[in-house]
Amino acid sequence: AEQEGVKVHWLRTISEVSEEIEVEIMELDEWGKPRGTGKFEKLPADTVIMAVGQMADTGFLRNIPGLRFTDDVVQVDPATLMTDVPGIFAGGDAVPSERTVTIGVGHGKKAAKKIDVWLNRRQESPKIKHPIVGFDDLNLWYFGDHPRSIQSELSASERVHDFGEVVQGLTNDEAEFEARRCLSCGNCFECDGCYGACPEDAIIKLGKGHRYRFDYAKCTGCATCYDQCPVHAIEMIAEK
Repeated sequence: AEQEGVKVHWLRTISEVSEEIEVEIMELDEWGKPRGTGKFEKLPADTVIMAVGQMADTGFLRNIPGLRFTDDVVQVDPATLMTDVPGIFAGGDAVPSERTVTIGVGHGKKAAKKIDVWLNRRQESPKIKHPIVGFDDLNLWYFGDHPRSIQSELSASERVHDFGEVVQGLTNDEAEFEARRCLSCGNCFECDGCYGACPEDAIIKLGKGHRYRFDYAKCTGCATCYDQCPVHAIEMIAEK
């Protein structure tokens, strides 16, 4: 926007709109929240577009007995996203949460799994949370050094004339290349490194998509598989 000549007035809030716009100058408090300073300034304008937030349209749900609402959102169980009415789930902007695309997409995925569990009347087995694998845990020699693909953009002089896409995106080949740059931290992608490195043939390949099984009767604990794993998908645990 700034490249296109847009001037951004940071930390301002509108206090009055008449022939001019009067705004109050804000400042951030110790928690990073904006607060008023009591200082004002006037800004000339010929067009004002109000963008003061959005509310979820949950009016169509109000006639369903048993649902609880707080302002414009419906209350749900955070673990399942099910409302107080069995079989009715909600997520995204319609529930108490951060109103972002990322949260909305995540809620959709989570709700789909919980709906499947509920419809099939089955007990969901708890998933084991594996520790986060850090950058220093990876064997980067495996991947090589490949710079990211740069997406071309329209120049500022071109994009001020219409609403076309500014960032031009990637070709199919470029997108596939970018996907291959993923380091798959902590997640086995079946590179066969451990399978080929094991001196005792203690690692059994289970077929594409099924990864490997370890034959602990043959395993000597030499850690060859652990040392060479590029993504730290193998852990060594001391015997008791």
